[in-house]
Amino acid sequence: MNPLAAAVVGLGSIGQGYDYDPAPDDRVLTHAGAFAAHPRIALIAGVDPDPRQRERFTRKFSAPAYPDVATMQENCRPDVVALCAPTNQHCAVFKQLLAGAPRAVICEKPIAPNLTEGREMVRLAAERHCVLMVNYMRRFEPGTRALAEAIRQGRFGEIYKGTVWYSKGLLNNGSHFIDLLCFMLGDRAEVEYVRAGRDWNGDDPEPDCCLRFGAARIYLMAAREECYSLYSMELVGTKGVASYLDGGAEIRARFAAADPAYPGGTVLQPSADGFGSAMSRYQWHALEALLRHLDSGQPLASDGDSALHTLGIIDAILSRLQTA
Repeated sequence: MNPLAAAVVGLGSIGQGYDYDPAPDDRVLTHAGAFAAHPRIALIAGVDPDPRQRERFTRKFSAPAYPDVATMQENCRPDVVALCAPTNQHCAVFKQLLAGAPRAVICEKPIAPNLTEGREMVRLAAERHCVLMVNYMRRFEPGTRALAEAIRQGRFGEIYKGTVWYSKGLLNNGSHFIDLLCFMLGDRAEVEYVRAGRDWNGDDPEPDCCLRFGAARIYLMAAREECYSLYSMELVGTKGVASYLDGGAEIRARFAAADPAYPGGTVLQPSADGFGSAMSRYQWHALEALLRHLDSGQPLASDGDSALHTLGIIDAILSRLQTA
């Protein structure tokens, strides 16, 4: 089987940048790193307007890098493209990419800056028969998937309350948790409460808010990224508590049990049951899921439709901010 040709459009942090930090050899955190490491993929091109980013891409991955999509398409037509340009450019760049007839585009989250552009991308993908996967990568990570399945199976009982801490903006990082909550608790979400905060970098709001998923009320609170990154979630159920720490690097569960000291009482077990985590290779797992979809039609855990639903919740939060 011939390898699929792949390209990365946008050579910033998720495109290639995290590959340059000192790390264990088995870490796969970027699209370029995943493409280069996978035996079924040939990384053939990068795209970025910054000549410094292009130069280090070419040096590291031994592949050409171009200043724009049009120039790339004059030289090659990749089968798979990772779209890592800034969010406000997603729709325009996606339209350019479709001219090259790729089989699949992996779009960074959120899918678009607004629902209008997001819906247009989903429509165009269907019309051109291009698979549109959105990189909410936690939906593909094995430990996160195991936790989601345990919640659905009722191991934690009824989830009735939860807390989320996020930093670096609602769109940039808070959206990951909103999407994850949809994946774990179901898509029906209502925005019950929003309190305005500051903006990250002047353009990404950081509100505190409460979302309701059925009987569960989940409180999202913004932390200050300049002090330290904070990405954690705790879901409280009638039979136990799930803790999702350091962005999913550690996943723990504590279940209710009889109190050994006070007969008739119930406590959480002191030891935590771990679900394991493979977040150090999250982009590998996302790419594997895409290949299974292309091979056999296995459903994608995160696609244009699911990402639109997440964007709809974000849009509802932002709308409440404007009227608050």
